[in-house]
Amino acid sequence: MINKETLEELYLNQELAMHEIADKLNVSVGSVYNYIKEYGIKSRPRMSEKTRAKISNSQKGKPSARKGCKLSAETKRKISESHKGNFIVKSEYGGHRKKRTDGYIMVYVPDHPLSTKDGYVMEHILIMEKEIGRFITRDEVVHHKNHIRDDNRIENLELMTFKEHAGMHMKERWEKRKENNK
Repeated sequence: MINKETLEELYLNQELAMHEIADKLNVSVGSVYNYIKEYGIKSRPRMSEKTRAKISNSQKGKPSARKGCKLSAETKRKISESHKGNFIVKSEYGGHRKKRTDGYIMVYVPDHPLSTKDGYVMEHILIMEKEIGRFITRDEVVHHKNHIRDDNRIENLELMTFKEHAGMHMKERWEKRKENNK
């Protein structure tokens, strides 16, 4: 059990991250998170003043950070080119799309209930939600039938519960292991 005063001191006053608090108190990060919610402790801004100052100081003296300093057309072109590989195209579901290193497509939709802290939602979730006409619940998973993570055609997607999804993958692994042992 973590008391409220200790949690406020570590989280709000010392500005420790949840994983640092968890290490210090020898509990899980989830427990720290749950106690913060239970005690009604307001979340800190995503970036502390110390972090903002560090970033600001690191940018001082660089041409793009100086007032009145303009980037050359060539520099702007190079910056633009370097960013092109990160994003695919604008999506019908919201902002731009980008491909994660694990193969999934993410779409920028910051107001979505399942968006990450950066404002992205998995595209296959958005496609399924459009198909069924509602948000998926926390207990639901959108499964890629052909196991290709960027194949987000509706005919390749299936809505399942977490339990069904985990059971299906466990069965597949068991059958594959059985096949390899023959």
